[in-house]
Amino acid sequence: MFKYMIMKNIVLIYFFLLFFFCGFVMTSYAECSGGYYQEPDDDEAGIKKDFTWKQKGFEFYIGGGIYFGDGKTALYYNGAPENDINLNLLLKNPYRKMDMLDVLRDVYRYIVITDIELRENFNQKPSYSIAMDISLGAKYRIQKNFYLELSYSFRRLSSENRFIFDFPGVPPSTVTDPWLLNYSRWQFLIAKEDRHYIDLSAGYIFQKHTVVKPFVSLGVLFTYIRIHSFLAIIEDVPFDLMEMARYPNWTPGIQEMPNYWDWAGPGFGLSLTAGLKIAFNRMVSIDPVFQLSIANFGNGSNLPGFNTTPCFNYMAGVRLVMNDALFSRGK
Repeated sequence: MFKYMIMKNIVLIYFFLLFFFCGFVMTSYAECSGGYYQEPDDDEAGIKKDFTWKQKGFEFYIGGGIYFGDGKTALYYNGAPENDINLNLLLKNPYRKMDMLDVLRDVYRYIVITDIELRENFNQKPSYSIAMDISLGAKYRIQKNFYLELSYSFRRLSSENRFIFDFPGVPPSTVTDPWLLNYSRWQFLIAKEDRHYIDLSAGYIFQKHTVVKPFVSLGVLFTYIRIHSFLAIIEDVPFDLMEMARYPNWTPGIQEMPNYWDWAGPGFGLSLTAGLKIAFNRMVSIDPVFQLSIANFGNGSNLPGFNTTPCFNYMAGVRLVMNDALFSRGK
């Protein structure tokens, strides 16, 4: 697994460098072809050239893309007892366990409900599915090549893990019917995690051409995660593990003081972003971007057992950028 992670990081860093190199190739091509949007020369009346992408000013953007989260932190969702939210919340409460056994008994009618055991070889290689990235941001051009940027991004990650129940009361040597097995089919743990990013960065843009402009920035990240949901899906019936963690001693007909635990925590890290500004005109551009970040998540006491080791995460997306000239066009 460790070798796989190293190879994954090498491949993505290579992609990052290749992406940035392609920007220079496109810039060179645009210079040779003459480009599409040229800054006009001074006319006879002495009107100044249009330098709206070079002079001091603001840019505002909205963006979207895909986000790849490192699987290290997904270990929190494997249901193991050392984690704060785990399968024991379902198995150790006699009333909830009876509800779960009723579900299993409806599917596996040949078993005795007392002869059910959780196979505790929890998934040790969990991962996140590819998430959607939504971002808002603003840049301030200090001068022709340098800028400051402040952005906010939201990502909702999903993690899926599996587990099995054994039926020790069904001897495997006597099972001849393929449907009368001494174990269940795969059951699932499905978690959703919200990640909030605030990125404060400084960047450099290469003003080699009026249309295609590569840029790169280095930033400081402030992160905040919150567990949105965590379900155990047993024979397609959902059991809310977060609700069980709020009421760990639930008893039918008895009111219990809930645990108002907030499964969330802050973090911090660094970001490296590269992209291409494709300036169609003096007011609007489209900016493909790729971001590599190393950050930790879930610091504090609200997420006991959460892996706070810094890890690599990746984002690729596109931004729609509006120059502040858009808001002063009528002046």
